[in-house]
Amino acid sequence: MEDRRNYSIKKNRYRNSYLSGFEISGEDRIVCLKNEYGHFLIPQQIDGTKKDAEWGRIKFDCSFDEDTIYTVYVFATNLEEFNRRGNLTGIDEFLLGEDDINIKKEFFKIVEAKKFVNQNDILLYDIKGRYLHIMIEVSGMGEGYIEKLSINSQGDFYMESLPEVYQDYGSFLHRYLSVFSSIFIDLQENIENIDEIFDLDNASVSLLTLFGKWMGIDVSGNFLSEEKLRILIKEAYKLNRMKGTKKALERLTEIILDEKTIIVEKNQLNDDTRETDNFEALYGKGNYDVTMLIKTYVPENQKSQLMFLIKQFVPIRCNLNIRFLDDCSGLDDHMYMDMNTQISDEIVGELDVRQVMDGTILLKE
Repeated sequence: MEDRRNYSIKKNRYRNSYLSGFEISGEDRIVCLKNEYGHFLIPQQIDGTKKDAEWGRIKFDCSFDEDTIYTVYVFATNLEEFNRRGNLTGIDEFLLGEDDINIKKEFFKIVEAKKFVNQNDILLYDIKGRYLHIMIEVSGMGEGYIEKLSINSQGDFYMESLPEVYQDYGSFLHRYLSVFSSIFIDLQENIENIDEIFDLDNASVSLLTLFGKWMGIDVSGNFLSEEKLRILIKEAYKLNRMKGTKKALERLTEIILDEKTIIVEKNQLNDDTRETDNFEALYGKGNYDVTMLIKTYVPENQKSQLMFLIKQFVPIRCNLNIRFLDDCSGLDDHMYMDMNTQISDEIVGELDVRQVMDGTILLKE
């Protein structure tokens, strides 16, 4: 049984490929230029290392706007050159050169390249040759991308484990077994690249949520952006070690809200503050009450989720009160100079502009 070889097309290969209507984005993705109708990718030839090499499978992930058609052309040959107008010309050199794309499409037609329409997981059992050539054409305007493009030299290993009498490549049995081989090979690739799954910079959002649970932090609910969620999970171990402290709450809210909130501990306030009439109404009645003052605007549908996350880091027996500081001119209700207190004239009320009904708003008929 031959070793499986997997050829991945990533940034370096894309740079050396023929690209028209695409641009490189990230490590292994190319995206469509919105204002162009025709998009073409011709990677460098894939060397199968031996004559009449057998090829297994091409697969990639993609997403395009509605009514977009993408076509994959594939052929393999043992030759590196062909006779072009009386001169020997490298096939790869020609396909990656500056010739018009219609001439290159005609070349794929002349060599009778296999054609696959709207397929991103393709078996290549009837294609043999040392050098594999691929062209992907995307027809349609709008957004779209291709990523994780790879070519596998071994599409089916179950067939090789059967007695020779059953080894009829391209037969119904061969293609039927390929279903299970493809599933196994995909699983094997995930195992081989397990380090990428646990890479917090590249892991999927669903895995980040799972990693948070492993660390004892419930971040379900999709109320955090992907960027903030990654930062939070990266610092989960550090935050867990500080859980139950003022420092942990400050850092947690800084990650979520992009601001350092003010945390007021009732038992740390001075005697002058305790003598005010509304002291308990502002800062709580218990000795372990803590008030968190948040100036950043948080939508109503996210406030409960935010409080749920923050309270996972509150010390035992501590009663946390969260106050969102809206700008207004009222008194005795968490109004602080140079923070959220304003002196204003009478204002006509408007809907959907986050006005606070603090007694200075007029409602007119």
